[in-house]
Amino acid sequence: MGYSEAQILGLVEKTEDLQVTEQAALTDANLNVPAMHEELLILHKKANESNEKQEQKKRELKEITVEHEADLKRLYVAASSQLDMMIGAVKKDSVAAKNFRRIRSRLKRPDADDITIAQPVPQPVPTPVPLK
Repeated sequence: MGYSEAQILGLVEKTEDLQVTEQAALTDANLNVPAMHEELLILHKKANESNEKQEQKKRELKEITVEHEADLKRLYVAASSQLDMMIGAVKKDSVAAKNFRRIRSRLKRPDADDITIAQPVPQPVPTPVPLK
C-alpha cells in the first residue's frame, strides 16, 4: 500500500472533516456526500475493530511467548539434570560419560560437518621493481 497507518488515518479524518464542512459545495457538485460519509464511517469503524483484534492478538502472543519460554527452560533443566545423573551413573571419568557430555557441549558448537572452511582469497603476486 505504501502508506503508514497514521498517514491513512490522517487522510480519512481530514476527508471526513471536509465532507462535513464542505457538504454544501460538494452537494452542489453532484456528489452524494451523506452516502460517501457513511461509507467512510463504516470502513473506519471496521478498520478500528480489526486493529483492536490485532492488538489483542499481539498481547496474547506476548503472554504465550513468556509461557513457552518458561516451559522451555523447565524442559532444559529437566533434561540437563537427567543427563548429569546419567553421567554420574556411568562414572564421570568413563568413556561413556565423555560421550554423554558431548551432548551438552555440542549445544554451543556446531558439528564438524556443519563447519565450512573459508577458502583463502588468491592474492596477486607483486611484480618486482628493479633497483637502480
